[in-house]
Amino acid sequence: MLSKEEIDHVAELARLHVDDSEYELYGKQLYDILSEIEKIESVDVEGETKIMISPCTNINEYSNDSIGPMLSKEDILKNVKHSNGDYIVVPTVINE
Repeated sequence: MLSKEEIDHVAELARLHVDDSEYELYGKQLYDILSEIEKIESVDVEGETKIMISPCTNINEYSNDSIGPMLSKEDILKNVKHSNGDYIVVPTVINE
């Protein structure tokens, strides 16, 4: 179990206020976290163990942005549900 001073130190680092009634709970939780970290640190990763940075092997594919043929206003407005002249009418997002 962690001492009151250790709990106070961690609480100060986290900018938390700890009431007297919470020391036992936080002490147990911090102890459990530190125990799990010790388990992780005890794993042998030397030798032929390969470090896995990501669980998948996807490779990013990039393409160059290039200007292509533009649609005309008329073609765009054909697929619009609501329009007002040359403008597309969309639902209001911000209330006044």
